[in-house]
Amino acid sequence: MVRLNTLYHHKMKGWQSKQIIYQIPPSIGETVKIDKVHYKIINIIHYAEDGTLEIVAQAE
Repeated sequence: MVRLNTLYHHKMKGWQSKQIIYQIPPSIGETVKIDKVHYKIINIIHYAEDGTLEIVAQAE
């Protein structure tokens, strides 16, 4: 399990932040589902030693 600190761009609300749990570490270009909307990962900012990832994602 990987904790993702996600900064994502919602089409109506603008930039949002949310922490989600993911089964395996995703990579750039993969899609994650946040609040029933699919977002494409456009950047991985930081890999922490505890397995936490900080990512930036944009709606598809």
